Amino acid sequence: MLFDPITSQVQDSYLKINIPQATPSLYEQVYASILEAICGGVLRPGDRINQDELAARLNVSRQPVTQALTVLRSQDFVQDAGRRGLVVTPLRKSFFESLYELRESLDPMAAKLAARNNAKLSRDSGHALLERGRAAVQDGSVAALTSADMAFHMWVYQAAGNPLLTETLRLYWHHLRRAMIAVVEPSQDRDRVWDEHDRILEAVLSGNQQQAEKLSLLHIQEAAQRVMQRLPESTPRR
Repeated sequence: MLFDPITSQVQDSYLKINIPQATPSLYEQVYASILEAICGGVLRPGDRINQDELAARLNVSRQPVTQALTVLRSQDFVQDAGRRGLVVTPLRKSFFESLYELRESLDPMAAKLAARNNAKLSRDSGHALLERGRAAVQDGSVAALTSADMAFHMWVYQAAGNPLLTETLRLYWHHLRRAMIAVVEPSQDRDRVWDEHDRILEAVLSGNQQQAEKLSLLHIQEAAQRVMQRLPESTPRR
């Protein structure tokens, strides 16, 4: 089995396609399924993409698969590989270095704005995310850890109240998920990450803009260092 059927639902908002509130078209369902397979690590970096196999697995014609792959190629999730056709784009350090540089600017801004909006925020929802993360640490599931981590950061972005911030990084969350799944952090780091999240949340909820901004910057700098140290120089082709 390559990945879940197209009828499966992606539970976290940061993984959903930004589409109108109507029944998704066949193309949108195919796109969501292939993206989930890539970002969830079912289709690994360097894997060859067989369009006929994907169409058969999803029980659809080749056309929506081709449409979905065209969009995924424009978003750098798949790429041309000569005679091998399309492959899942390898994880490239240079790309993630650039992405974390972007986050070093935007994450602290989001935390600062979220702290400014603290009166409008739900303390319960914030703490529920922390509980979810702590549970994922105990469970040890890479997928659960990745999902909880990204849900926390998206909560901060949404709490900032600036939709342009959220939209700027919405696509890149998928790329980040690929890196996080490929680089499983040692267990001793997992509690520390959620301790950092806890401190950021408390600064946000208390309305301490300067502290929220500072803690967020330190957090993303340390996260970038961990990812860069463990990300392979290149992904071998398959």
